[in-house]
Amino acid sequence: MANTLNHTALHGSRLPELDALRGVAALVVLVHHALVMLGPIDLIDGTLIGRATHTLLNFSFFRLIKFGRGPVLFFFVLSGYVLTRALLKNGSPGLLAFAVQRCVRLLIPVTASVLLSCTLYYLVADPLLLQGPLDNHSLTIWSKPPDVAAVLREVALLQTNQDLTRLNNVLWSLAHEWRLTLLLPLVLLFHNRIWLMLALATAATGFGAMFSADENFVMLGAELHGSIVATVYFALSIASGAALALAGRLPALSREQRIAASIGVVMLAGMTADLAVYLASVLLIVLAQQPGRFQQMLRWRPLLWLGRVSFSLYLIHSLIMVAWLCLLYEMLPVWAIAVSGALLALLATPVFFRCIERPSRDLAKAVERRLVRTLPGKVAAAPAPP
Repeated sequence: MANTLNHTALHGSRLPELDALRGVAALVVLVHHALVMLGPIDLIDGTLIGRATHTLLNFSFFRLIKFGRGPVLFFFVLSGYVLTRALLKNGSPGLLAFAVQRCVRLLIPVTASVLLSCTLYYLVADPLLLQGPLDNHSLTIWSKPPDVAAVLREVALLQTNQDLTRLNNVLWSLAHEWRLTLLLPLVLLFHNRIWLMLALATAATGFGAMFSADENFVMLGAELHGSIVATVYFALSIASGAALALAGRLPALSREQRIAASIGVVMLAGMTADLAVYLASVLLIVLAQQPGRFQQMLRWRPLLWLGRVSFSLYLIHSLIMVAWLCLLYEMLPVWAIAVSGALLALLATPVFFRCIERPSRDLAKAVERRLVRTLPGKVAAAPAPP
């Protein structure tokens, strides 16, 4: 499960601690998928380690690793916060320029990941294994051979739950984040009406929940229109982050308040309720910007590196891990393949980042600047909050 990875650069936000949080969230998704590769993890094997693992994954904060949904929702909230903050700081480039920039920024890496998936499939995949003994370990990708229709559908982020061919299991979240952020400059119209924006977003989420009838578990719809409704369901996640940015300078929290907020994050993030995770995400963003040990820890260089390449890691880790599984099945235990595959994904990530993600980010910025110079009329930026 899992991206939005925010699967965007922090856009000059000068908040490295948020970059680090994004990297940690991507790492949690990686660990989640490594656990999924091991097969069903609800069974207790009777040993002390087995019982302890079962308890941690089902009755503690660490259940977010088992379910894997929480980090993805955090990506959505962080996207709303970071992108809105950048718009407040730099001004809106206009709806069209911003939408084109987002398309270039997201869809080029998405396309590259889909093509990488096809390449790995034809290099190492064994359909008999994938549809047989590896069916419970393959992270729901490559159940059918890739075809042109599947490639085009996933590149355009138009996949549905009924699609039998899956080339990259994480793209469901990118579909929602991409659609919801295309018109994000419009949130500037709510600069002095934050509660109205939240009310509208809540109504949209309620609409999506009623028509999907699967709140807290929504991913994609059975048909394309159902997937669009699912996108509407996630409106409150982006709006929560945007509202935090529009609210202005964050308050300085006392030690007691930081402790209370930290407890809230731990308890809320461990729930399976999406709204609870949204609130935990907002609290976590606030806590990360409070001076102190937590902020200093998030500015640790390895975490900053992980945050910088987190979008690339999010996009390719499943592909690398399943390809590794196909290569080494019956040569090593599945747990050893999962662990080494996760490490291999981390090693491959910088290559994808340098070759694909960073050039697409630079191109997106260049296209945006070009459109700003040539297109008349932009959405006026609201004054930055004090």
